[in-house]
Amino acid sequence: MAYNFPDSPSNGDTFTLNGVTYTYNSTKGVWKDTAVGTPPLPTNVEQHWVPVGNEVYDLGTAANKWRDLYISAGTLHLGDAKITTDETNGNIAIIPPPTTEVPNPTALIVTQDGKTTTTATSSGTVNFTQVEQQLATDPGFDVDLSITPETFTLNVDDPSAGHGTNWLWSWDAGTVAYARIKIENQQQSVVPLYNQGTYTVFNFAAHDLHGNMTQTHKIHLKWIEGAGTENNVSWSTETLNVTGITHPAINGGQATEVQRLVISVPSTITAPTLTAPTVDYNVSFANTGYYTFTGTASGDNVTLGPIYKGGTYTFNLDSSLSGHPFYLTTDDGTNFSAGSYVGEYTSGVTGSRNESGTLVFVVPSDAPDTLYYQCGNHSSMRGQINIKPLEVETYENGNYKLYFQHDQEQHVTPVEIKPVPTIGDIGNLCLVYDATDDKFKVKDMGEYLDDTTQFQAKIQKIVETNTTQFATTASLPASVRDNTPLAINVHKIGSLEVSAGTKRWYAPFNLEVSKINAKLGGAADANVVADVKKNGTSAQTVTILAGDTSAVVTSPTLTMAEGDYLTVDITNVGTSAIGSDLYLQFIHKRT
Repeated sequence: MAYNFPDSPSNGDTFTLNGVTYTYNSTKGVWKDTAVGTPPLPTNVEQHWVPVGNEVYDLGTAANKWRDLYISAGTLHLGDAKITTDETNGNIAIIPPPTTEVPNPTALIVTQDGKTTTTATSSGTVNFTQVEQQLATDPGFDVDLSITPETFTLNVDDPSAGHGTNWLWSWDAGTVAYARIKIENQQQSVVPLYNQGTYTVFNFAAHDLHGNMTQTHKIHLKWIEGAGTENNVSWSTETLNVTGITHPAINGGQATEVQRLVISVPSTITAPTLTAPTVDYNVSFANTGYYTFTGTASGDNVTLGPIYKGGTYTFNLDSSLSGHPFYLTTDDGTNFSAGSYVGEYTSGVTGSRNESGTLVFVVPSDAPDTLYYQCGNHSSMRGQINIKPLEVETYENGNYKLYFQHDQEQHVTPVEIKPVPTIGDIGNLCLVYDATDDKFKVKDMGEYLDDTTQFQAKIQKIVETNTTQFATTASLPASVRDNTPLAINVHKIGSLEVSAGTKRWYAPFNLEVSKINAKLGGAADANVVADVKKNGTSAQTVTILAGDTSAVVTSPTLTMAEGDYLTVDITNVGTSAIGSDLYLQFIHKRT
């Protein structure tokens, strides 16, 4: 719609239209609204009402709201559907469009306290008085879409000999929301923990020696990587000497005395003020060409650290180092010259070049990221020292990086503290009504099946029916038969000895053995050899090498008819360490 302003106006001319006075500005060539305050809007709009900029202007304000946008008595019309409100009690009704089949559709009511209910409509309208009466006896339901914080058990072990470097982790599958799959004795590049989660960690390597272990290994949840027990996380509680803990994949399934950590991750984490570490290293000359470390670090010419700026690191120098002066240097060995001490680093160092006693290094704030320890007389006697600032680390996404750490170096698994997942991140969930809280809550489908007796009974009935059918007929589907592995275990508990097996296992049906897993609870100093016999005749030899605790026969030639039997003879054991607790697992399929 066009408005006719005067032609050829002069600067300062005025013109009034719909109660608004405009003044002509000849410099800019425009008519400008000169009214004080907000000009009145026209009663009727006969054209599109479009703002001159995108997302620049509001339709009303918090103080001055629009009443209706074709809204009739508080109803916003969206095509034939409506959103309408009861201003008295704050209830909102969402009414689907009526159809020929459903002329009076059911409305969804959202109450002021966040609950929902439904009610019938009449001619597309809601009787809110009737809704209030309905809510008085049936208050509707509430929906809680938050994910329940994780409660989970982790098991850790290190059955290797000596100092050890790799923690081996085992845990069962977790809930769908946290996406943990079952693992057994696997090294992890990172272990995720979640805000608000509660975790129990059983450390099987803490007290009982097993496998190839020659020492025990404690574990701590720490803010920083490295030796010592400073900077342990305060919301991780440690208990030693917890007895009777078992895991089928650890220590041959035997009851073990463990260290237990109970970790209660806060919903909001505040990084602490860190304590500068105080660490000792023991250094000796045990092998030609090497500095040998024991205790905190273990091995020859080992890489040390990380050590931290502000920390105090004492090198206890054994008298065997006579003739091997110990010093720190920035030189990586490229420019080494015997007796020259090239690149010697002395800032914060006391006792440089000592051949016994101590070298004490209080790491200065300006120390480089890398230093080296070096023998003043022998180029090969050297190793690297990694240096970090004393601060809590984070991943690129901002999540805190912590560490499951032995009090020795190089025996660590990083930890990422993650936020609780949201429902939009995951699937395979359901809503279940919680009568205690009067809410519908998100629940993992696996937990729902576990908690629902009717499902358990139904599954049991199906299993019993199908098991009976397949046990009494030859109609087992080939696809099931060919893809269903079964397992039986034969074992000898305690110390091993050369002996003939007398216990028999009889095949319940025709079968083929596809793999044999062999495990020892305690390793032997010679090969442990088992002779698997079918009906008294040798059928397969299984050998666990000296020092090992497991072996796998991946393609045995062993088939059995129904009624055939297996026995196991032990034909070779160790001498001083004879070996203990032999388990043989036969993986087989029905044929």
